[in-house]
Amino acid sequence: MTRSASSVIDLAGRFAKAVSRLTIVLGLALATTVTFSQTKIKFGLIGTNESQLPIWVAVNEGLFKAEKIEIDPIAFRGGGVAVQALVGGSIDLAAFATDHVLRLNNRGVQARYLIGIDRFITHILVIPANKDYKSLRDLKGKKIVVSAPGSYSDNVLRWSIKELGLDPDKDFTIIGTGGATAGRAGLDSGQVDALMTTTPDLINDEIESPGKYRILYDWRTIPHSGQAVIGKKEWVDKNPEVAKGVARAIYKAEQLIQNDPAATQRGVKKLFPERSDEFVKRFAAAAPKILSADGQISPPGFLKMIDILRSVEPDLKPIKQVDVDLTDKLLGR
Repeated sequence: MTRSASSVIDLAGRFAKAVSRLTIVLGLALATTVTFSQTKIKFGLIGTNESQLPIWVAVNEGLFKAEKIEIDPIAFRGGGVAVQALVGGSIDLAAFATDHVLRLNNRGVQARYLIGIDRFITHILVIPANKDYKSLRDLKGKKIVVSAPGSYSDNVLRWSIKELGLDPDKDFTIIGTGGATAGRAGLDSGQVDALMTTTPDLINDEIESPGKYRILYDWRTIPHSGQAVIGKKEWVDKNPEVAKGVARAIYKAEQLIQNDPAATQRGVKKLFPERSDEFVKRFAAAAPKILSADGQISPPGFLKMIDILRSVEPDLKPIKQVDVDLTDKLLGR
């Protein structure tokens, strides 16, 4: 073999090795890209309420990231607007009241629960501490504030009034203010007589205005499906692995809320950044008692949701939980 031929062969060998190394590098780069690619989800959140805590714990603790999911939170002032966005496709999923699924399915929109968040009705009826009302019946002829007409708080109140044999429209004045701040201002000024509120606001009132209000009626021991992560069946069918990842991340967050006070406090601080450290500690301690530990929507809670909504919207046809609740399927149990 001539010297020039040997050089050519040597050059060809070195080129082949270089190509091989480049192929390996490119393969690793591609594998890395695939491994760390994330699915971005537009996630609707309603106002600021306790039911969002598992979502923020999942964000804070990297649980969505571990499932290769990035959450893009979209804020809505009310559930009705978020429902429209979900139906229209401008958001992928949302956390809002489970009774919207009953309404949507009656309208022909196939909505599904991906995982439950609440275990009980979330509302409390508060009055000024200096008023001597003893029961909800004592408020006959009085003004009661809810978040909005047709809202979760409005439906619970109307159902409870009907259970007393009274008429919510004739015997009471129910006012939707759009938020707790306006309702509390009305309560303080004497323009209204009672306010439907929730655990976070009650805790904050006890810290900032101790002794100013008292609980007249407390629904927080009545099983109810409350709020859940909800999406359209069409989206779940197109994104089955992403739906499973969302359910797993929130399930793990619910487990952390039960067992990890520090992680829970970090989530509370994310959810309520303007609240005091005392509030963060107290709400983090209360959260395990009111939120689901396992994502399960209990059958009694589901039936209570239907009972309450159909008491104010009797034309709605009942739906079966097995047809709309994907929690166990997505979690593989």
